[in-house]
Amino acid sequence: MNYLEEKLNKKKVSGNYRLLHDIDAIQNSNSENEFVNLSSNDYLGLGNDIQLREEFLQTLTASNFRPTSSSSRLLTGNTREYVLFEKELASAFGAESALLFSCGYHANAGIIPAITDENTLILADKLIHASMIDGIKLSSAKCIRYRHLDYDQLERLIAQHHPNYHSILIITESIFSMDGDETDLLKLVDLKKRYPNVLLYIDEAHSFGVRGANGLGCCEEQGCISDIDYIVGTFGKALASIGAFLISTRIVREFLINTTRPCIF
Repeated sequence: MNYLEEKLNKKKVSGNYRLLHDIDAIQNSNSENEFVNLSSNDYLGLGNDIQLREEFLQTLTASNFRPTSSSSRLLTGNTREYVLFEKELASAFGAESALLFSCGYHANAGIIPAITDENTLILADKLIHASMIDGIKLSSAKCIRYRHLDYDQLERLIAQHHPNYHSILIITESIFSMDGDETDLLKLVDLKKRYPNVLLYIDEAHSFGVRGANGLGCCEEQGCISDIDYIVGTFGKALASIGAFLISTRIVREFLINTTRPCIF
């Protein structure tokens, strides 16, 4: 037995062994019953709306449907659709710019190491998503994980460390996927205003499309879009599509185009 098989057996014994389930086969074998998928990220059920699918497919023709991007955007993959969509996103948020990514994982795993260095301290909520954790691991920054939603501990860490770093990046989610609890963004904005070298990185994956007057997320709902340095959102959840985006400044966008590996490669 090789070491990979030994590790798999340990997962089975501990109850952590995973399988890929064919949901179509399960549905078809129980065709008399109607299923509601409560484990999906398709929060609003738009991905299974047949009318929406039909309307979308009617907009596609051989001339406007691109089955491949052919290359990264920095080579020959940047099309007019990307440019127009980014302008529309930036306008919706009242921001200078937006940058698209293929998925939320690529966004977080690429942006965080690009915008930080050894002179950056990352303060991350204990329960942030794996994509942000991997982005932090890929960075050269020091990271301290503060207790979940513990703003008192967060402030103590800022007060202790802010003189020693050129910037402190607070990384958190607006709504946490497992428990559905919510970050008080205005508390974070207050900390940012009191400590000039503090920057805010907010993942809106679980609020974009369902929170705020225009569905832009909790930053819109709490009235602090302009105070957040990096807003990350995804189209793969409430919007039932694929892809992700960053809302930030023009300089940040240009910097990331030149430094973010998922964008370059």
